[in-house]
Amino acid sequence: MALELIAVQGMTFKFVNPAHSGVVTVTGAPSIKVKAGSGVYKDKLTIAISAGTDGTVVNATGSGNIPATAAKTKADGSLVLRKGDQSIDILMAGTIPGSGPGSYTTKVEILDPGQTKAKAA
Repeated sequence: MALELIAVQGMTFKFVNPAHSGVVTVTGAPSIKVKAGSGVYKDKLTIAISAGTDGTVVNATGSGNIPATAAKTKADGSLVLRKGDQSIDILMAGTIPGSGPGSYTTKVEILDPGQTKAKAA
């Protein structure tokens, strides 16, 4: 397994499907004991998405998790999250203008882990 940068507070995300967009907010807490500049995220990262769109459905919201893919590196006994880790499918519910309710699934990926030094396998 390749070394990747460890995800910390201040990380940024991208949508796996470039046609999707929205505001991703981290709702889970980082480790308060283990830091790589800022608190390290571990196990699974809980996120919420607001103002989502897939180009048809608008004002969509949803929530989900990004599971850790590290195989060896742990914080507080749990595997850490790293650059490139992706969410499982997240169901987004919103509105199709002029038509009514609509939904789609999306995935997000950790784009910038928030630090440039600490790596994990």
